Amino acid sequence: MENSSDNFKLQAARLLWCILIWAVLASCWFFYYSVFARQKYIELGNKIAVRQGTYYAGRGRILDKNDRVLAWSEKYFDLYLMSSEDDPNIRSMVVCKVAEIFPDAALHRVKDSDFLLKREISPEKILALEPLLTKFPDLKIFPRTERRVVDYAEVRNYIGRVEFKEGNQLGVSGIEKDYDNILAGTCGIYEVMLDRHKNWVQGTWLLKRKAVPGNDVKLDVSLEEIKNN
Repeated sequence: MENSSDNFKLQAARLLWCILIWAVLASCWFFYYSVFARQKYIELGNKIAVRQGTYYAGRGRILDKNDRVLAWSEKYFDLYLMSSEDDPNIRSMVVCKVAEIFPDAALHRVKDSDFLLKREISPEKILALEPLLTKFPDLKIFPRTERRVVDYAEVRNYIGRVEFKEGNQLGVSGIEKDYDNILAGTCGIYEVMLDRHKNWVQGTWLLKRKAVPGNDVKLDVSLEEIKNN
């Protein structure tokens, strides 16, 4: 009986020591991850969940000497299907649902499994699409800004062209290039957290830098003089 009692005490002591060692190691690991490695894993998590983006500042207009607008920017909204799985059945179902709102909607492949469904959506139609955007996370609406010029060949050549670079329209020829430092604004910067479907998490949008719109440029020639040059 005495040997059995001694063996039980020895085994109990060993068990207690194992529990004590486990508790010490667990405490050390907890302390390490909650204190020393905390910032590292917070930064790693932010890289996965937080994204930084830019938004267009707005380019200034170009006017003739009589204050007639020769060049300006217009914003449009386009509907895309950003499908991560190339499943024709899912695509067909989504197109049928979208066609109830836009009868002329059709799939136009733009990249890999991404499709353009509809261009130039009005704000009213965006509201009508809201239930579908919630139900089908791969449906996305993207803004698009285009530069418009008075529809005369002479004026278009004189005004020149712009190209998008880092979120802003930059002049590459003509008046657009000559006065780019006045017309071009400074794009804004924001941060937002994304869910597993890469959708914005409501309430996480954070402004990092406010956009500064560009200024208008008034020329010392008229529309007629440019046409007759």
